Amino acid sequence: MKEILVCWLSVLLLSAGDTEKGINKTAVEATDSFEIAFSQFRSSMEEKDYIKAYESLCSSIEIFWKESPLLLNNVQFVNSGDNSFGIYEPKEGNTFTSGDPIYLYMEPIGNKLKRNPIGYYEFGFTADFTLEDEKGKILGGQKEFASLNFKSWNFNTEISLTFTYTFTGFDKGKYKIVTTVKDAFSDKKTTVENWFYIR
Repeated sequence: MKEILVCWLSVLLLSAGDTEKGINKTAVEATDSFEIAFSQFRSSMEEKDYIKAYESLCSSIEIFWKESPLLLNNVQFVNSGDNSFGIYEPKEGNTFTSGDPIYLYMEPIGNKLKRNPIGYYEFGFTADFTLEDEKGKILGGQKEFASLNFKSWNFNTEISLTFTYTFTGFDKGKYKIVTTVKDAFSDKKTTVENWFYIR
């Protein structure tokens, strides 16, 4: 019987017319807020007040983060599950032996960070996956195989996730991992597909 073993490791987001107007108003407000923050950044740089410039730049990033959909940047296979943001060893190629752990690294963008009454930010993710063969047949998978929760005193945007997949009992061939990452504090979600070979 074919068997799938999966584990994960996380390393250190009225009427139709009225709704459309509301969306447009929100977009305009976000653009205005961004323009103000970036103007303050530019002014502080000209005055060589680098602390204020940095604070204004961070404010601009927060505005972007709240408006952006959930995105997954820099998705790639790596050699280990022990990674942090930007600190990892890329895997050469996408070929594995049956039973090898498959480490998939990614950097989420645009997730919601919720500030609690104490003052720190809470954020997190859940993830689903399916495994498909070359013809698109689903061979297995799991809903919410990962549930990752974080908290920080800062509005963290340098976040990385590493999921570890282990597949055994499959023939040699080409397969695809379809990973859906969902934001814990909003309805944002996104999916990535990664092909690999078992030799």
